[in-house]
Formats: sequence, C-alpha cells, structure tokens
Amino acid sequence: MVLIIIFLVFHRGNPMIACLSAVFSLRNDFETTIQFGESRVIANAIGGTFAMMYSLALMQFHHADWVQVIILPILLMMVIAVNDGINNNRGIIGASAAFLMICFTIPSDGDYLYAVARVIDTFIGTAVAIVMNIGVHPIKFDEPLKKDVQKMHEHIIEEVEHKSHH
Repeated sequence: MVLIIIFLVFHRGNPMIACLSAVFSLRNDFETTIQFGESRVIANAIGGTFAMMYSLALMQFHHADWVQVIILPILLMMVIAVNDGINNNRGIIGASAAFLMICFTIPSDGDYLYAVARVIDTFIGTAVAIVMNIGVHPIKFDEPLKKDVQKMHEHIIEEVEHKSHH
C-alpha cells in the first residue's frame, strides 16, 4: 500500500518492480532486513547496470529479436558471475530478478533511462521494506546491550571464582 501511494503521488508509473523488491528484501527482523537490504542494494545496482547494457543493445540493434535470444542470456550470466565474484551470493536471485524484470518490461520506445528509473524503483522498494520492518519489529537497542552486560558479568564472576580457587 505504501509503495502504491508513493508511486501514485510521484507519478512513477507501475509499482511492480518496487513491490517485488520490497518482498525480496523484507525479512523477519530489522537486523536481518538491513543485512539483506545491503546485499539487495548491491544486487540491484549490478542487475540494473546490466539491464542498462541490454537496453542500449536493444536500441543499437533496433529491438531485433536476436538481442533478446543471445545478448540477454549472456548478460544474465554476467550478472550472476559478478555477484558471485564479489561474494554477494545472497544477492544473486535479487540481481537476476531485477535484471529480468527490467529487461522484459522495456517498452519498444524505451531507452536506457527506463532502466535507470526501474533501478531507482528497486531502491525505493528496498527502502520501504526496511522502514516498514522498523514499524512492525522496532529496533531493540537495549537487547544487545543487555547481552554484553550479561557476558561481562559472567566473565567477572568466572575471574573472581578462578582467583578464589587459587
């Protein structure tokens, strides 16, 4: 709902890519969403960059079918290889999905700016997922602090007991 409203207010068109990006990014708690969100942002940038290359190839070759049959799979392999190469394995599916969603929705009169706009859509979706996760599962800043204090307390007890036994 939030993404649909954002897209209506800012006249961004179809919110499909942003919504799917949000779904791909959303995890069961804020910390995991942030970690996955970082991976997703990198993946979106990679998928989007290769989608822009595909868009340029389509324009260069006047939307010839062979570009979709030959260039698209080669670029998809490169999306996967780059993510794997930078050890962003958890982002491979998201990068591939972003790449394919953008490539298969480029209108016949679209140019590389269409791809840029769709990459921005994926970032919007990821950001909304992170913000929504904060609202649903608020950050518990005191939990890590309590754990650290508990560990220090246990360590002190162990040290005291260890010294009293000697």
